[in-house]
Amino acid sequence: MKITKLNADSSWLWEINGLKVLVDPWFSESQVDFHPRFSTQYHLDKQPEVYEIPRPDFIFISHPFTDHCDRETLVKFSSEISVICLPSIQRKMQKWKHFNQFISIDAAPFMLEKISKTGFLDLVHHAYLISDGMSTMCYAPHGTRAIKEGKQATILLTTVTTYELPFYLGGTVNLGLNKAIQLAEKLKVNTLISTHDEQKRQAGLVARLSKRKYTLSNGFLTLTQGQSFEF
Repeated sequence: MKITKLNADSSWLWEINGLKVLVDPWFSESQVDFHPRFSTQYHLDKQPEVYEIPRPDFIFISHPFTDHCDRETLVKFSSEISVICLPSIQRKMQKWKHFNQFISIDAAPFMLEKISKTGFLDLVHHAYLISDGMSTMCYAPHGTRAIKEGKQATILLTTVTTYELPFYLGGTVNLGLNKAIQLAEKLKVNTLISTHDEQKRQAGLVARLSKRKYTLSNGFLTLTQGQSFEF
């Protein structure tokens, strides 16, 4: 398996058993939640152009939020590319009337498993296990508490940033470094790679109420834009 970091946030190109899978592409200048005055975030670095990215065989969207599921970016890709996602994300994207085919998580053309707490309403902190038959990756861009004992992975792709909102706006969004280390130990991973840790410019109500803590550590690997890791 080979993963290539496409920006400083959480956009990736995964190569799994000969398939190119584009993950959570957000290349537009900004993303808005509900209304610009509520929450707007801006990239600080230059983003890749769609034509610079090898044509993906599939697109995988992990979360419905606009920094994972960005309409402005996604509609620049061919409508013939199949999108792998949860039903809630499919319903959102179908309103755009762009993509022709959607594939459920269970029907993905590679091993893909969603891990979440049973009966627990949490739209943020689920994780995915991805395997090519030899290696397994855990993708948890906000962190997760849902992994049970016995699950193992070769690498962990997760946030090491703590991002906190007041409880009435969702509470802790990104769980941070300590939770990432605990998760890595539980999964017995060989490598921890950071994702969703971009230092973005914020505006709106959420920006005034949020608290972010960016952490540097020798315990994880940070790839630069365009850099790849193969395992």
